[in-house]
Amino acid sequence: MEDLEQLQDRFHSMKPNEDYHDEAGARRACLLALQALREGSYGVGAVIVDADNTILAEGYNRVFSNGFHTARHAEMEALDELERNCPYISDRSSLKLLVTLEPCPMCFSRSLMSGIGEVRFLCADPDGGMANRCGHLPPTWRNLAQLQQQRVAHCSEPLKCLARDLAQANLPQLRQQLMLHIRG
Repeated sequence: MEDLEQLQDRFHSMKPNEDYHDEAGARRACLLALQALREGSYGVGAVIVDADNTILAEGYNRVFSNGFHTARHAEMEALDELERNCPYISDRSSLKLLVTLEPCPMCFSRSLMSGIGEVRFLCADPDGGMANRCGHLPPTWRNLAQLQQQRVAHCSEPLKCLARDLAQANLPQLRQQLMLHIRG
């Protein structure tokens, strides 16, 4: 497994591929995931973009930044920033949440409630991701999920692989740290 410096070097050695619609946002989300790792949290980053791919809000995982905060996931941080800085956007159906890792149940539910029209993730989370489990939601949530598209981001394979490695960086230690906070 690569350390933080190697992951950073790998990111900076990648050339943006303009053939992919989500590449710029995906690169920004990966850069934010690197920041999360630098702060000792999970390597996940997220951006919210409009129809022109202009970044409106962003966030990165801060669960272990300056203490322990259960809701400071990347998606939650980005949605908080959107609500704080863009209250004039009442119809969010044209907005896209682009995240390095498939959203967990909490973040997925919040994205549905926020009205965001699309969620794109760079890598699937077979352990905790919800976008690929919409059919297992209760009926009301399945109905909400029909209003939102969920799919893998349209970005280069090297960027998707980096996002996967960022999400897996320090995972055993972070899971142990989480259990210590929950059960002391």
